[in-house]
Amino acid sequence: MERLRPDDPEQIGPWQIVNRLGSGGMGVVYMGTNGTRAAAVKVVRDFLLEESGSRARLAREVETLQKVKSNFVAEIVGSDISGKNAWIATNYVDGPSLKVLVDKEGPLSESQWFSFAHGLLTALAAIHHVNVTHRDVKPSNILMSKEGPKLIDFGIALSKDSTSLTKTGMVAGTPAWLAPEQFTGGAISSAVDIFAAGSTLFFAATGETPWGNDDSSVASIMHNLLTEEPNMEGLTEKQRNVLTTLLEKDPKQRLSAASALKELEKYAGQKLNADRSAQKKQKKKKLSTQQLSASLLVALLSVGALFYFISQSSSKKTTEYSWSILFEGEQDPQAGKSKSFMAFVCDQQVLTESLSVTGKSSQQDPQIFTTQVVPGDPRCGAEFDAVEVRGEIKGVDSSGDYVLSGPTLSGYDFSYGFNLSITQE
Repeated sequence: MERLRPDDPEQIGPWQIVNRLGSGGMGVVYMGTNGTRAAAVKVVRDFLLEESGSRARLAREVETLQKVKSNFVAEIVGSDISGKNAWIATNYVDGPSLKVLVDKEGPLSESQWFSFAHGLLTALAAIHHVNVTHRDVKPSNILMSKEGPKLIDFGIALSKDSTSLTKTGMVAGTPAWLAPEQFTGGAISSAVDIFAAGSTLFFAATGETPWGNDDSSVASIMHNLLTEEPNMEGLTEKQRNVLTTLLEKDPKQRLSAASALKELEKYAGQKLNADRSAQKKQKKKKLSTQQLSASLLVALLSVGALFYFISQSSSKKTTEYSWSILFEGEQDPQAGKSKSFMAFVCDQQVLTESLSVTGKSSQQDPQIFTTQVVPGDPRCGAEFDAVEVRGEIKGVDSSGDYVLSGPTLSGYDFSYGFNLSITQE
């Protein structure tokens, strides 16, 4: 993640731009927020849209990709292809890329590898099902979230009924992660994604690329890829069996993503089933705990309500307040009428211990606030956390501007400014 540069936009569509996530031949990717969710916003480079009909083809591909339903593909949450700067926004995934993870922590264990392979091939099966070929599957385009791998960056994806957005004679993709037919001028099909998946899985298991590093010469990579076989001595027998089916040099001999998943099940079999069984048991145990907690909560609330009613009926009328909280980037405030208040924003993998609220001026008292994180809250979505700010109103002088800030598991520090407005009834 990089700081914004002087010529970077502050706003793209409804997204307030926070940071740069990266850039490549197809465009620049920013992190944006609309106040309640975060997104990775890719701005497509102008030269790719100069050709007649290129915007229409890109719009068609976005429309097609929106039909993809997979937990292992970053969901498209917005786009504008007709504007001056064409952009596509996907759900922000808070996690390192496979490349960063392996470079820093080393290759995946065999158990982790099979889970990763299952997620990657499931993602490819989903996009191939709607007749889209990714064409740039590589470790840096797969983010490792707590829910599993997420395939991102469809900047050079190709629909079955469209022509390439790249110029004639250009090779789309990174050489070390291409398939043989992309060098020899053969037909481009979903088989190129399968070959790239094989190379990516080789990297996940060994920490090395099978055909040459990203900085190797194109000639060297092409020679190795077309004439050599990868050195699989460092792989387990099961991993070798899986990769052999993916790294066939003849695209006609490669398995489809759906068939590759079945092959993976055959070699992983008991391991994958055991993992799923454990996940189901854990989910069932968690549900039972939640049901028990809910029953106890209802009982406590009933007793509390009784005491509240008794105390209220014997006391004098108290001062009533109205409050509203408006987070920067949001159009509508969160508001209510009560002695206490609660508002929230959405983020991912938030570390609860280091959350804080500070006043923008010395006159503001941040001590009135408490914070809470609710993982997977329905208000934000299964992959996001609801970050709540709560407090008891002590008077209208608590009104003012504040900042909610804290870190996430991936090391990203977020900051949300907000205004608290309190009026006395």
